[in-house]
Amino acid sequence: MATNMEDLLKTQQKNRKASWRPKGFIQWLLIVLAGIALPVIIMMAYYIFYPSNLFNITSLLAFFALINPMFLLILTLIILFLAVLAFWKKAKIAQTILIPLVFLLLFLNVYPITSMLSYSKSKNVSVSIGSHFAIKNDISSIPMQDVVYGKTTNGIELKLDVWLAKQETEGALTPAIVKVHGGGWVEGDKNNNPYWNQWLNELGYTVFDVQYRMPPQAGWKDEVGDVKSVLGWVLENADTYKIDTRKINVMGDSAGGNLVMLAAYSMGNVALPPSTDVPDVPINAVINLYGPADMTQFYSNNPSPNYVQRVMEQYIGGSPSQFPDRYKMLSPIYYIREGTPPTITFLGTSDRIVPEEQAAILDKEMAENGVAHELYLLPASDHVFDEKPGSLSTQFAREKVKRFLQKYNK
Repeated sequence: MATNMEDLLKTQQKNRKASWRPKGFIQWLLIVLAGIALPVIIMMAYYIFYPSNLFNITSLLAFFALINPMFLLILTLIILFLAVLAFWKKAKIAQTILIPLVFLLLFLNVYPITSMLSYSKSKNVSVSIGSHFAIKNDISSIPMQDVVYGKTTNGIELKLDVWLAKQETEGALTPAIVKVHGGGWVEGDKNNNPYWNQWLNELGYTVFDVQYRMPPQAGWKDEVGDVKSVLGWVLENADTYKIDTRKINVMGDSAGGNLVMLAAYSMGNVALPPSTDVPDVPINAVINLYGPADMTQFYSNNPSPNYVQRVMEQYIGGSPSQFPDRYKMLSPIYYIREGTPPTITFLGTSDRIVPEEQAAILDKEMAENGVAHELYLLPASDHVFDEKPGSLSTQFAREKVKRFLQKYNK
């Protein structure tokens, strides 16, 4: 009797082990796919919560997941499909790996949404989950492209696109927004985010979307010099484009945010002149989308030092230890004083390029000098969060920008 029981237990044990052993191509394939997905998704999750190392492959996936929620949703559906297939084919090893990954991905889908919904509610901003996942984004406005706003001493033409406001009254003057693109001071071009331009047109603003020189053609003062040049050009051509010269605003993202703050705050400073012979322009208001304010500190402390330090050295010519004066001159915070234009700043708490410290430094300097300013730290939002016009973060930013511009462009 005892021997029979032992034999039975051994048989059951053997059967259990056999049930875990992969059989056939499909079970082996599911195990391989699950084995690949496991480290990739776990590392992606890590970089979502601890954003850093921009050009690490799994960090790039985390970056893409945060700025494009549809990507994360599709990835979740794929892993869910594999998990269902693993149950159907009785691939127990694959099941054991895939089921926890499904729950992890569901959390990664829900976390940014609930965080942003809660933050929006706390700031009295209404946002739509439906728009957050929308894909279709048409551009109906047709800009005037490649308008030359100046020529440098060595003959380089500086160009911009003009997005004319949709006016309610024919012939009425409109406020202007000079928009400066990002790209780490070394890449990028005008028209990098046309959705902002069209949206601003619909609000009644004429947008001048700017191209500026970058290394190796540009010296370290030339980029802000080009921005000041276009501002002077807008002032001189206000009659042509029906611009209200009392309402010239600036807007920039990332490096562009840094440049518009620098141009606005240092206006009239002879150490940072325009690239062309144009007048100074009183700036009405500044919109800063995740632009750094203290260049020395930004070089030393950022989540992606390999990328940030490389592009800053290309832009400025070297490190802060080599050129401390240049880094200081290109830092907007050193020009903040009473009378600095009102500024609104947006930065994602999951930004893997610009740390929250940069927003805190700017906020502190603004407060100490009595400058009107607003700061919004968007939860679970990464660098270029506004690339997708329907995202919850972009919806929030648009509403706050709309109110800010209405306040200072009455």
